[in-house]
Amino acid sequence: MKKNNFLNPPDIFIEIGQSSLRVARENDGLELPLERLTDGRLTPVSKEKLIVALKNFLQPKSWQPRPRAVCAINARGVSLRKLSLPNGAQEQFHQRLLLQIENEFPLSPDELAWGYLQLGSATNGIGAKQDLLVAAVKKEVVADYQEVLLASGTNPIFTLAALARNSLCTQPAESHALLDIGDQQSELTVFEKDVPTISRIIFWGGANATGTSDAKLDALAQTIKSSSSGTKVFISGNKITENFPAQLAKNLGDGWKCERLEIAEGENSAAIAGLKKLTELNGELPLAIRVKQSSTANLSTPDVKKWLVRAAMLIAALLLLPYFEALLFKSHLAKKVSAYHAEAVRLTTIDREQDFLRYLKQNQPPYLNALFVFSKSTPPGTHFDALTMNSHGEVSMRASFRDGSQVSDFRSKLIASGAFANVTVEEQTPAPFGQQVNVRMTAQWKPGAQWP
Repeated sequence: MKKNNFLNPPDIFIEIGQSSLRVARENDGLELPLERLTDGRLTPVSKEKLIVALKNFLQPKSWQPRPRAVCAINARGVSLRKLSLPNGAQEQFHQRLLLQIENEFPLSPDELAWGYLQLGSATNGIGAKQDLLVAAVKKEVVADYQEVLLASGTNPIFTLAALARNSLCTQPAESHALLDIGDQQSELTVFEKDVPTISRIIFWGGANATGTSDAKLDALAQTIKSSSSGTKVFISGNKITENFPAQLAKNLGDGWKCERLEIAEGENSAAIAGLKKLTELNGELPLAIRVKQSSTANLSTPDVKKWLVRAAMLIAALLLLPYFEALLFKSHLAKKVSAYHAEAVRLTTIDREQDFLRYLKQNQPPYLNALFVFSKSTPPGTHFDALTMNSHGEVSMRASFRDGSQVSDFRSKLIASGAFANVTVEEQTPAPFGQQVNVRMTAQWKPGAQWP
């Protein structure tokens, strides 16, 4: 998570549901209703209400940069595709990915808000490919949220709510399901090795979870069993009772386990708690869904007068800063000058000691420099039996190398270092056992002043 300070505001975490929007910033929270049109998009009135409410809640400071809004969206309208992208030049990666998305989805990439997650590392060789998980939704859906959040003074970034909730799962199985129960409907996501493969909305809400009949639970159980190949279900939501996981496990049958997601005290949303966990290390999301910002996305117009006033204040501060600095540090500078005069008597001694140390440095044999060159040039597996150096610059060594190519490489590196006038292999014999080569070499280092 990025470090907050006086200039950088903290991240804002948002869960966008079908009927409400939950906001969390540090220890504060807010829940706002959403009004939608028949096609699922936000009504203009709802957008205006959201902008006003968010501005009142966030109270953005004009001198601070926009805070980042990390948003979790539900599975409505979201399509998941696993793609295999042929390897190629890294600079062409984005272009190849766009072509794959255009082939797999009914809409063009320009009409979608999408993001991708790399699955493992790319393979090498002929026909090598990189596996990706792509999540996409109609651009208009995410654009509505982006428009509101930009107008309220934040920079939004989106991901799947299911991915955020999945980060809270304790010891997930190879294959497991994640069920988030809402008021009127729920979200079911199936994970294979922590990768979402199916995410869908089911019309089974919190009203059914209270006093649940066996018939309703059987219908929910059948939906889960038909979607997941695993036998473990993690459950989240505020509308379920303590014994609901046990009831659902009973209806699912033998071998199935249901576990409620545990969130920190004070949190009322598993998605927001998951977002905080995902961003607490490096601040990045594993799968960020982005949409190009349109020219009409920002509903607020810049205040030219306010920016002119800020510019004038900044110029005035820059002009007056040297004078304030002189007044502020005058007494400190006076103390520094007095201390310098008090220590002036020691300068002669210091200069004499420095000349002596400089003489030692210039005239002492470069033993350490020679050893440093050896350490950088020695190939792995080399064993030194003896190494002698004298003040005349003569170096003699006996060592064992794995093969003759390492001997040649070692000699070439010593010559290329520029530290030795010549390097000679005096003797090179194979070892009695194994493939090692015993070598005796001599060298003559250059005077220290000529070292590179």
